[in-house]
Parts: sequence; C-alpha cells; structure tokens
Amino acid sequence: MKSDLKVGQVRKLDSIKGIADSRLVAIAEIDSSDATCLVFLLNNMVEAATPRDVCIPQILAGSNYDLVLMSDYLSRVDQARLVNNEVLGQLDENLIQQIRDSSFSQPYGGLSTELTTLGVLIGGYPAQKYDSVWCFRDNEFENFSKLTFIRNLISVDHAARFLINNRKNTSAFAGAQVPLDALRYHSIRQSTTTVSA
Repeated sequence: MKSDLKVGQVRKLDSIKGIADSRLVAIAEIDSSDATCLVFLLNNMVEAATPRDVCIPQILAGSNYDLVLMSDYLSRVDQARLVNNEVLGQLDENLIQQIRDSSFSQPYGGLSTELTTLGVLIGGYPAQKYDSVWCFRDNEFENFSKLTFIRNLISVDHAARFLINNRKNTSAFAGAQVPLDALRYHSIRQSTTTVSA
C-alpha cells in the first residue's frame, strides 16, 4: 500500500537487480526538489551493535523487532525506490535529528550517551578489524553504497532531475539552489515558448 514518505519512517529500500540487495532504512530527510531522501541503514543485529550504532527497542520503533541504526551509514536515495514499500516502523523525528547531530559532532569514537535519555541504547560491541562483525559491516557498507549515491550539485544528472521534478513549478527556479544547467535549459525553453507564441 503506497503512502506518503515522512521523516522517521522505516521502509525497505528496493534492490538493484544483479548489483545490490534490498535493505531496511529509516528516512532522515526528504528533498522534494529532486525527489530524493537521505536515509540511515538499519539492521536487527543488536548483539553486534558498535558504539557508533543506536539500538532502538521495538516499542519505540513501532516495528516487530528491535532495530539498530548505523549512524555512519547515511546516504541519498531516489524516493521512487521507497514510496511503493509499506511502512514497517516509525521513529520519532526528534530522535532522528538527535542521532544526526551526535554523529556529525562526534565523527570518531562512540556516540554521545545523552541519546540514552531518549529511550535508546548505544551499542557496546568492540568491533575489531578482522572479526565477523567487521566483515558484516564491510559487506553492509558495500551493498548500501551501491543502493545510494552522493548528490553532486553541479552534475548534469542533478540538473536534469531538478528540471523534470519542477517542470510545472516555475517558482522553484527563483531559488538560490537551482542548478545552473537546469536554469539555463529552463530559460531556453521559456524563450522558445515565448517566440513560438
């Protein structure tokens, strides 16, 4: 059943056939300008959660099992690969923001223990470079990186996405974040329409 995307929703991110398997993610941010979302990678291996992971009890996650949010695994995906999948849980928007803040303010070492006041736990598994947990995390990162992308604001791909998603919204082209290629094509299209009329 298709439903609107919201920050904090837990959904399946569709696989890419022959390239990467589907994964469970939590939506951290929604960008309607190019129909993308920032998502955190999730799993249910609480016993293997490291000090960079947040363990979320099922009652707090609104899911059928406890979740582990891997704070180092935040990346961008197309909304189309999420929107047709059912909502499997809902995390509080404030919790998502607090995790983002903690992760960015402490890029090395464990996350802030202040997060535990929100009803979650910080993982305690001391992952070593060559143990099975490290191998699991490496595999998760490799798979996740194939499912996601880093937005390049000056790429033609980003400009094309912006143009397609805002073709009926002329006011979007007045903002400061408009890709130059999209702005250029939009102005050419406008002048062509004016001349032909």
